[in-house]
This record gives sequence, structure tokens and C-alpha cells, in this order.
Amino acid sequence: MTLPAELDPALADLLAPYAAREADAPYDEALGPDGAVRAHWANLLDWTGRAGTAGYAAVTAETRRLRIESGVAFDPSGDEISSAGADAFPVVIEPSEWERLAEGIAQRARLIEAALADIYGPRALLREGLLPPGLIYGNPDFAQWLRTPQAPPGPWLTLYEMDLARGADGRWVAISDRSDAPLGDGWLIANRVASSQSFAEPFLAGRIRRLAAHYEDTQAYLEEAAGPDGRMALLSGGARHGRYFSHAYFARYLGAALIEPADLTVRGGDAFVKTIDGLQPLALLLRGERDRKLDALFAPDHAAPGAPALSLAARSGRLKLANALGASALAYRAIAPYARQAARRLIGEELFLDDAPCLWLGDPAAREQVMDEPEFWRVEHVSRGPLEPDAPSLYAKDRDALARRLAREGDRWAAVATPRLATAPVWKDGALAPRPWIMRVFASRTPEGWSVAPGGVASAVEQGRAPPPLGFGKDVWVPARNDEEAKSAPSLDRRLAGAHLRRTGGDLLSRVADDLFWLGRGAVRAETTLRVLHLAIERMLSARDEDGGPEILAAILEIQATPNEARTGMAGVRDAVARLSADLHEPLGMPMLLNRLRGAGQRARPYLSEESWRSLDRLTSDRGWRRPPPAGAAAALLRLIDDSLMSLAAFAGTTAENLTRNHVWRFLELGRSVERSLVFSRAAERLAGRRGEPDEPWLRAWLTLADSRTAYRTRYLTVPAAAPAIDLLIVDENNPRSLVHQLARIERALDRLPSAGPRRGPEQRIALRALTEVRLAEPERLAEPVETGGERQALAELLSCTNARLAELSDQLGRSYFAHTEAPSRLAASGRREA
Repeated sequence: MTLPAELDPALADLLAPYAAREADAPYDEALGPDGAVRAHWANLLDWTGRAGTAGYAAVTAETRRLRIESGVAFDPSGDEISSAGADAFPVVIEPSEWERLAEGIAQRARLIEAALADIYGPRALLREGLLPPGLIYGNPDFAQWLRTPQAPPGPWLTLYEMDLARGADGRWVAISDRSDAPLGDGWLIANRVASSQSFAEPFLAGRIRRLAAHYEDTQAYLEEAAGPDGRMALLSGGARHGRYFSHAYFARYLGAALIEPADLTVRGGDAFVKTIDGLQPLALLLRGERDRKLDALFAPDHAAPGAPALSLAARSGRLKLANALGASALAYRAIAPYARQAARRLIGEELFLDDAPCLWLGDPAAREQVMDEPEFWRVEHVSRGPLEPDAPSLYAKDRDALARRLAREGDRWAAVATPRLATAPVWKDGALAPRPWIMRVFASRTPEGWSVAPGGVASAVEQGRAPPPLGFGKDVWVPARNDEEAKSAPSLDRRLAGAHLRRTGGDLLSRVADDLFWLGRGAVRAETTLRVLHLAIERMLSARDEDGGPEILAAILEIQATPNEARTGMAGVRDAVARLSADLHEPLGMPMLLNRLRGAGQRARPYLSEESWRSLDRLTSDRGWRRPPPAGAAAALLRLIDDSLMSLAAFAGTTAENLTRNHVWRFLELGRSVERSLVFSRAAERLAGRRGEPDEPWLRAWLTLADSRTAYRTRYLTVPAAAPAIDLLIVDENNPRSLVHQLARIERALDRLPSAGPRRGPEQRIALRALTEVRLAEPERLAEPVETGGERQALAELLSCTNARLAELSDQLGRSYFAHTEAPSRLAASGRREA
């Protein structure tokens, strides 16, 4: 290709790789056959020429930063996904061409809707031979039990995605239908937010159409379907699901609750969400999980995590599903080989968009053709696509085994081929080079019918490869056709400005409350283990014999470490240090605690501030704990402990400063206070529970562990004594490191939680008993031993009683707020609905 002489020299340098294209090169999105810039690309390429390599590098860095800030750019392990820094150079599609595409995409959605209604209803396509029976009945995603001559209570499809590509000849082809559990819109929105801000100049100058109008219409349809008082939720597979953060982003955008299968239950044919305020009715569920993971009874021969009998609530019409159960039967490529004849029969139209080559392998002739042309075809699951882990490959060494497998279960497989594709500019080695590309587009129902979002997420691909998993990519821009279309749609912020203001937070999911509770407990456990290790190691290095004796060091470490009677003396001390710092199986050791803390943090991440998550991530991903220094390298181990304590302090500080004092904060606070109370009790039992000879080193260790030595010295100008220390660390409510202070915080937090009636709930009564017992305790009596060297019996009884109350409280919190396992009871009209 020869670039036009009048092209700006700076832009010509950036487009230099295009000059090497051959005469029969495929259609290119940005440049015509003569090398001239297409009109709708002129604005973007003009900016690119002026920005140059340095300008584009700055834009790329800004795009990556915005993608990370969106919260979507993380995988289930919490690490940044590779696509966060993917090529961000946009693709621009001419407005009138987009209108034709949008018409074809909406037509495809209408076809799949009609085909689903047919295969689960009158089965005209099957009876007339327009679809082979094996394609439907041999598909494990076909729900035979759903077949009914009556229409379902709602549409089969509400949301729809399509993988789309332009062939080398310039014509568009459908690559795959995504109708089972689409919900990739979070990627589209986050990608557009990043693109429109980092490429702000060409985006605004090019009058690129916004996505807001499409999603406002989508939201209007969903709210109308849910009803005026209906609750809407978005179902995700949880923090380990590959699309979890995209689901969370989209749920926030729509104002829907983000839930997981375990958050759902069905009672009496109605679907409910488990919240801390009891079971709340659910009217509309957007689902990001396939059929088999939505209803535990969908496929009785397969275990599933979904809510049993959810399908009954959907079939009764009391719960609307988007998309409906059974939609997986025609996902991906199931209808592609027969799409044209199905369209003529069901909607009376010719398809605007052709399908990429596709053969159903239940047909012997198709299998024979595929085996004869292995270089052309890929074998994929007919309704699940290329991600099926056991999908056979035509490049397998044993072709005979493949042929036998396809003959045995060919109903489940399709052979697909991606034609030679058009190219689009990608940024590579400081220049714009042509690469084949595919895009994902998004459609949804609105009050006026099907609407297609004006844009998409594009990816550069290798020729002949399957569409890549959805992630960040090249934003697809569609310029406005006129001034009216160029006007920005009302933003979501403006729409929410008139919403009903709420501060109660009673709709917090029970699962999330549980996660927050255990996140608080896990953070305190990790802090305590670190403090115990720090104190023990410092005392081991101390020159004071009374502070570093094996008996007192063992007592300090056994606040967290499991006792090991096989090791005694200093050998037992070193063994306890090693187990707490490196043993993968030690219950309160750092490896196990950090693993659990990261899991709880990931599940609760949508409710934490970015600073809180960074502090937690810094601690739980610290490579130092994967192979910590041995006890002999005390200085290195102390540095690692100090760094981790700083990270935990930052986490505690950011949650204390940044979280609104709602139920999210209260359950995190409850977890912290319950665990601190247990820790303070264990420390008191081991370090002050018996009369030592002398008491001083034991009490000094107790004060140091509780970070209260300074408070003690400023109050008592004496060496540590039992009664003053017990007063400070057990019954002084002004000391935040005392047992009574933690119990008082528990009571205050419980008082602000939803209550089942006007009287105190069982968890409040338990907490009040524990608090009152400690408040009424007399430090002098608690300090009295039975005999010299014996147990402080009054203190031991108080601590034993407090521990029992705390264990009972933790169980009762689970019953009242997390599991809802109490029997139904008659409650006041204003109370919480129990199950």
C-alpha cells in the first residue's frame, strides 16, 4: 500500500507499517484501498499524529490507571488482570453502518427469543425438520422439564451479547451468540469510562455517542418489570468468578444488589434474598451464572450451588429472570447452522447478518467434511463455546479416537471456522499496525423494544482463533449522525438525584455481613499473632533472665500457638515461633491467617475503600510470609513482623476513617471486638491468671502485649502489680485495650442492628450479661490468689464465663443475621421478617 503524499508527515511515520501491506490485503477499518484515511477516522488519526509516541504513552498509562481504579481490572485472586494494560487504541465505525449493524443485532436477538419459545413450546422447527432433534435433545443445556405449550411469564431474553467481526471482504459476520448469562456490560461501561477520559480530546471532538441513553432505557425496562416496590438483584458466581468485578461494577451502575447463589432461598414459591433484616422478597434477578449453577435442581444428576426450587418461583411468575432458565440451549453456536431457515419460519425475515462457517457435528456428513479439512475447522461445544475444558481438538494426535468420540456424542459439538478478517490499527512498537480484530456488542430490551449499546469491546486476535474471553480492550466508537444525537444523555448521577434517600442499610446481605464479621475477626487474629511473635522474640533477645525464661515465653506464645507437649523449654519456644510464622497447618499461624484474611477481604471488597483494600492486599500478598526468616534470624523476622503490623494498622485506620457508620462498619466492628475480647481474655488467663513468683515479668508482658505499658506508667509510678494491671486491662472502660471496653463496643454495635421487636434480642441479652458481669467485677478481688503460686480463682471464673458468653454470642449472631435458621415467629408489623 502507498500512503498518500498529502498525509501529515508525523502521522505517516506512525502509519509506516501499513506501507508494507500487500495489494490483496483485507479490508482495513482506518484506511481505504488507496491508503487514504476514512472520513470517520480523520479526527482520531489527526490527534494521534499530533500526540505522537510520547503522547500516546501518556494516554496508555492514564487508561490503565482508570481501568484499575474502576475495580474491574482484577482477577479472582485479586491480582491485576493482564488485559488492564491491553491495547486501548479505539476502533471507529461509521454511523450509518452502525445503524445497519444494530438492526441486524436486534434481529438476531428476536430470532433467538422466537426459537427458544418454539423449542420449549409448539416445536414447529423440530416437527418441520428445520432443526434436527439431536441438536436440541442431545444438548445437555436443554431443559426438557421446561417444555410447555404455554408461554413463560416473561421473555426468554432480556440481555444479549454477540461476538461480531468484519470479514476480509468488508462484510460483517456473526461469530457467536451469548444468550445464557451475558452480563458483560460491566466491562463495556468501565472500558468506555476509561477511554472517554484518557482520549478526551478526540472523543469530544469526534462527537462520539454515549452509552448512558442505552442503559437508562435498559434500567427503565428492568424497573418496570420488577414493579414499583420490587427488589432487583444481579447474581454473580462469587469472588472467584472470572467476571465478579465486572458484575459488581454493573450492579452499582444499575442500582441492583450484587448477590451470590447462597444468598437466595425459595419459600412458598417466592424468592427471597437473605439480608440482616431478614428475608426480603426478590422480584427480578439478572443472572451472571449458567442454568446449571442457578437452580440446584436444574440438572438432578449434577451437583450445583444454586438455590433449590428457584425455577418454581420463576415459572410461577413471582420471580422474573433475565435471562430465563433454559436460554443456554441456544447459546454460542447452537442455532448458527440453521439460522436462516429458522428466521424465515419464525419471524418471517431474511437475516441481515451472515454467520461465520459452522457445522453441527450430529450430522454424519458434517463430521466427514470436518475430518477431511482439519486445518479449517475448530471443534467446540455447540452451546458453551471454546472454553469447555474437555473440548476435543482436531489437532489431537489420535484422530481415530476423535472420530469415535464425535460419532458417539457429536450432538454436543459444532465445528466452527473464523473467516479471514478485516484489520484495524493497533499500537505496536511505537507505530500503528494493522491486525485482525473481533468485537463484543451488547443489546437489551427497553420499553420501546430491543436497543443496542452504541459501541463495544474490541480485541486484536490471531487469524483463525476463537473469540477471546471478554475483558478490557479497544473501545468501539460510533460518531453521532447529527447534533441531536450528539447531545449527552442524562447521567446516572442526575437520575439518582431524585431517588429516595436511605441511611438504614438494612438490606445488607447476610453473606456480606458474615464476611465482614470474619474479616474483622481475621484482622485481629493476625495482629495478635504478630504481636505475640514480636514480644516473644524481643524477650528471647533480651538480656533480662526474668523476662526471657522459657516458662513465660511459652505462656506468651500459647496465647495463639497450639500447645506442643513434646517440646519443652527453649526448644518448645523456638518450635512455637516456627509454627506461628511458617507452619501451613497451624490454625492461628500467619500462613493460614493470611490466606483466610485475603479470602474474606476479596469477598467484602466491594464494601471497602480502595485504601483499605490496598493495605490488606499489601499484607496478604507479602512474599516474605511465603518463606519467612527462621527463628534464628531474629532481626529479619522482626522487620517482617513490623511491616505487617504497619499494614494492619493502616487497614484498621482506613476502615475507621473511611467507612460510613452503617451496618457494613458495624459487622466489621463486631468481628474486631468479639475477637479482641477473646484475645484479651486468653492473655489475661495465661499472663495474670495465676500468681507468679514474682508477678512483675508476667504482668509486664501482659501490659506490653496489650500496648498499655505507657498508660500504666503514667498512672502508677511503680513496677507492675496485679490489682492495678487488672483494673487497667479488665475493668477500665476508658482504656480501649481493656476487656470491658471491647464488650461495651459490642453492645453499642448490637443496639444499632435491626431488631426483631421492641425488646432486646437474644444476642443483645447475651452481650449485656457479659458486659455487666465485667463491669461489676472488683479488681482487688480478681487479683487475689487462692494461695501462693496458685490460680487467681475469681479472675479465672470471670474469664471462663466471659468466654462462654462470647462463644454463645457468635453462634447467636449467625442464627439471627447470617443463616436465618430460627423457626418462624409472629413479629410486630415493624419488625424483621424471620425464616
